Order: sequence, then structure tokens, then C-alpha cells
Amino acid sequence: MPIRDNAELKSLMNSIVTEMLDFMTDEDVSYTKVDVEECQNLLESYSDNASQAKDKEVFLDCVKTAVLQLNTLNKAVGYDLIETDQREDICEYIIRVSALLGYDNDEDITEEWREW
Repeated sequence: MPIRDNAELKSLMNSIVTEMLDFMTDEDVSYTKVDVEECQNLLESYSDNASQAKDKEVFLDCVKTAVLQLNTLNKAVGYDLIETDQREDICEYIIRVSALLGYDNDEDITEEWREW
């Protein structure tokens, strides 16, 4: 079973996507449903790639790549896609993958590269 099928991760992903889509109906935003789907794809790719990491260094490269890709996506849509609530959920998703893979962290492993 892919790690992204973990019940907690699926719940977090659902929350992230739902909040982004709901925000679209409440506010005038510069992103579309396609952008939300791209965010989901980036996070799922991160969990798939992280699952294949052979050591913590390779794992952290997966984190860095995912965060930089999310930075690029968020910038492309005028920084509207990842707001405070989504940022917290996305960070939790990334960190939870870390914990599930045995790379427990007490710190925010996204902070070094994160622009959102």
C-alpha cells in the first residue's frame, strides 16, 4: 500500500484540497481547480518519492524538491493558493510522511525552503 493511502494522510489531503476549493468560492482568488489538483499531485509525488528514499539525506532532498515545487506553484498564482490554514496542513502532511517513514522530526523540515 502506498504511504499516501494512510488514513491520516488521506484525511489531511482531503482537508487541504477542500479548504482550497472552498476558499475559491468565498474569495476572489487567482488560482483554479487545476492549480489545486497540481498541489495535490505535488504532495502525492512527494510521499511516493519519499517512500523510496534510502536514507535521511535522500529523504530531505525529497522534502526540498516538494517545497520548492510548491513555492513555484504558489508564486505562479499570485501567492493565493497556500494561505495560513493550508500552510499548516501542508507542513503537517510533509512532516507526517517523515514520521511514518521513521524520520521523526520535532521541527518544521519545510521551513528552510518554504516561501508560503
